[in-house]
Amino acid sequence: MDKKKIDTENSKKLTIGIDAGGTKIRGVLMKNGEVLKKSEKLHDAQIITKEVFLSSLSSVIDEIWDKQTSKIGLGLPGPIENGRVQDGGRVKSLDEVDFEKIIEKKYKIKPIIANDAKVALRFEAKKYNKINSIFMITLGTGVGGGWFFNGKIMTGSFGSAYEVGQTIFNPNNPETFETKLSGRGFFRNLKTLPIESENAARAGSSYHKKIWQEFGTNLGLIIANISNLIEPELIILGGGIVHAWPLFIKTTKEIAKKHILSPTAKKKLLIAKAVDDRWAGAIGAAILAQESGK
Repeated sequence: MDKKKIDTENSKKLTIGIDAGGTKIRGVLMKNGEVLKKSEKLHDAQIITKEVFLSSLSSVIDEIWDKQTSKIGLGLPGPIENGRVQDGGRVKSLDEVDFEKIIEKKYKIKPIIANDAKVALRFEAKKYNKINSIFMITLGTGVGGGWFFNGKIMTGSFGSAYEVGQTIFNPNNPETFETKLSGRGFFRNLKTLPIESENAARAGSSYHKKIWQEFGTNLGLIIANISNLIEPELIILGGGIVHAWPLFIKTTKEIAKKHILSPTAKKKLLIAKAVDDRWAGAIGAAILAQESGK
C-alpha cells in the first residue's frame, strides 16, 4: 500500500464526540486520541424544547464537522434504551426523541448513544488503565452512574442500568437517592443551591456545615450499596457538586466504611474525585464511538 493510500485511510479516522445537557452542548472532533476542534453552545432559551435542543446540537456538530468524519458519539441526560432518552430529567422534551434517526438522516452516520454519566466515566477510565472495575457517580442537577468493567462500559440487558440515583432511599415517601443527593432534589428541598450552601459552609455557617454532613452521609450509603453489590476497586465522584469535596468527603468515607460488608473492600476501595475537565464528557463520547464496531 502506497503512502498516499495510507494517509487517506488514516484521515478517515475522525470522530465527533458530543456531551449534550440541559444547559449547554459541547463537542469535540478527534483523531487518534487528539482533539482537533472544540465547540460549545448554550441553549438560546429558558425552556428547552425539542426544537431548541436539536438546533443547539446541530450547531455544535456543524461547527466541528469534517467531511472525513466517520463516527459520532453522543452523551445524553437520563437513562438510554434503544438510542432514546427514557427520562430526560430537566429536559423532559427529550423523552423518546429518535436521536439516532435524526443524526443519521442529516450526517449519514449512525451515532453511538450513551448516558452522559457513562461517557464521562469512559473519559475517566483512561487514567486508570490498571484498574479492572470502576464505578462513577455524577452529582449535579441529577444523579447518574456508570460501571466500567473489563475494559468496557456496562449497559445491562436493556441499556439503562446503573442509574444509582433512581435506587430507593425511602420506600414510604417514596424517595430515591437522587432526591437525597442532587441539586434539584436535596438542595432544592432545603431551599438553597449547592454553590450557595458550599459558600456559606466555607464561611463558617454551622447550619450549612450540617447540610454537607447529611449529604456526605447519604453519599456514603449509596457507595456502600454499590460496593456490597458489585465490589468495584474504585469509585469516582464527578459533577458540579463535587466542587464542595472537602465539606463532605470525610463523612462519606466514614459512612461507606461502616456499611461495606467485605473487610477487604473496607480497606481497599478507592474513592477519587473526577478530573476537572469540562470537555470530559465529549471526549468520552468520542472514545466510545471509536471503540464501537459500527
